[in-house]
Amino acid sequence: MFTVLLISTQTIACEKQQIVTEQIQENITQSLTAPQQIVIHFGDGNTIQLDDKLIIEKIINDLKAMPYKKVSGPDEVGQSFTFEFSSDKQYSSTGYFVINKKYYKVTDQELVSELNKYVVDYGRTFVPQLLPGV
Repeated sequence: MFTVLLISTQTIACEKQQIVTEQIQENITQSLTAPQQIVIHFGDGNTIQLDDKLIIEKIINDLKAMPYKKVSGPDEVGQSFTFEFSSDKQYSSTGYFVINKKYYKVTDQELVSELNKYVVDYGRTFVPQLLPGV
């Protein structure tokens, strides 16, 4: 009897976590639409205004596909770049998304690394010495 109760409690906790995770993902996905441009602020002081529709759509689709969890704030400092979508939406290369002053962290660091490489490589087509050492 005790074992069944324990399994039942764990199942309920997992279901609640899944619902919360799905709600966070839905909130982020709904709040992201392809803007006319994205401003990319790089950690070395360079800024690029991205207005290529295909590149913007790829970045937005990549961000929508990432799994997130809500957090109270960033636990890391320093980043290679920050996307500025609007005054209330920003994403940093450390895997944090800020929407209306609420923080969400990507839970799959491999996806974060793939997007980071893509953005830095893209930035280097305009600024060849961008982020030396990265």
